[in-house]
Amino acid sequence: MLSSIFEPESIAVIGASSNEMKWGGRILKNILSGFRGPVYPVNPKEANIQGLTTYSSILDIPYDVEMAVVTVPASSVLPVVEECGEKGVKGLVMISAGFSETGSAGAELEKKLVSIVRKYGMRMIGPNTLGIINKSVDLNASIIGRLPSPGSISFITQSGTLGLALADWTIDMGLGLCKVISIGNKADIDDTDLIEYLNNDPSTGVIAMYVEGLKRGRDFIQAARRIKKPVIVLKTGRSKKGARAVFSHTGSIAGSDEIYSAAFRQAGVLRVDTIEEVFDAALAFSCQPLPRRNNVAILSNGGGASIVASDECERQGINIVDFTEETRKKIKDILPEYASSSNPIDTAGTVSYKLYREMINALLIDQNVDALIVIYVHSPMTNARPPADAVLEMKQRNHKPIIACWMGGAGTEEGINILKSGCLPNYSVPERAVRALAALIKHREFLERVKIGDDVPAQRCA
Repeated sequence: MLSSIFEPESIAVIGASSNEMKWGGRILKNILSGFRGPVYPVNPKEANIQGLTTYSSILDIPYDVEMAVVTVPASSVLPVVEECGEKGVKGLVMISAGFSETGSAGAELEKKLVSIVRKYGMRMIGPNTLGIINKSVDLNASIIGRLPSPGSISFITQSGTLGLALADWTIDMGLGLCKVISIGNKADIDDTDLIEYLNNDPSTGVIAMYVEGLKRGRDFIQAARRIKKPVIVLKTGRSKKGARAVFSHTGSIAGSDEIYSAAFRQAGVLRVDTIEEVFDAALAFSCQPLPRRNNVAILSNGGGASIVASDECERQGINIVDFTEETRKKIKDILPEYASSSNPIDTAGTVSYKLYREMINALLIDQNVDALIVIYVHSPMTNARPPADAVLEMKQRNHKPIIACWMGGAGTEEGINILKSGCLPNYSVPERAVRALAALIKHREFLERVKIGDDVPAQRCA
């Protein structure tokens, strides 16, 4: 039934408007910008909206309607949803707010809404949602205007406005997204339903989540253990004040933070602490294979940056590996005499395509090395593109994860664009690169020790 929401044959927008500053106008415009099926505006006060014949009621539409987006005030929702049920609508995206997030009266209204939804066997996202996006079918049933490029990351968020901000951020980062789901109050469809759906969705490779509270915690944990795809969660409400804010925001009960952390570990869910870490990890999963073990080599043209990376590796439990004797000999032959050949490797400012290519090749061939972090620190005397070209070439010849960190801002753009073109994750500082690699390692450990079943899906490029 969730496919009726994310892959509908036809859509009605109830509360549609010609005014794009209103929710019904903005969402209708966004749906029309890409969706290829029939779209029916519903508004009893207008005859034509955005060039489309408009109907007074969904019951007046002389065609089948699979999914309805509802944007009317909360006081008008119940009769509208009753008509949706009579029409045979299968899925609802309930944009309307004013339910359990507002207090006891709203909670009672929400119960009546769910009763009607279940009476007719419909499924519902929301209420109190900013909508949903499914890039794989060009569906934007949300108020989000700018859309990222297609990719394999699906994002579930309990905060609609956060979803808006993150959609914009992913565009700036060059991340590809598959689905954005503003889940709202989770009165019907909840986190468990969604991760089970996304687990079977061929276009989703990584599941990222912003969670304030879980209504079916035990079911979620059981479902997550069966999912081999990476599930990355930012769970808020850790502090007492944060937990109170969660309840007033969406009506969720945050629950004990320690219980959540323990449950996530048991289910193989990657819990992160910041929004930045959610997408850093998701980017790595969408672009890189999993490392076989936790042994890393670090290559940098700046000693300070490699030391920062080394310190973060130790904090994350990543082993800065000793090279084989053969690799050490190769490194000494390649590097200038004044450069450091031990791990982490410092080229002492020397940067060239040939140097980086030969060094990366030597390190990836080493049987002790499971992953490689390559750092480039920009200066007026160096060019950011040649080392990026070398990384891209060697990535295409090897199957070990390579995490890049091109530092320096202005002047690094050409090199970073080369990395992006080859589906190589790039991070602006070493700590972020190391934490992204740590997420890959942790998920591989989850697959070995926690997850149910033996099949491990290959990671796909966004």
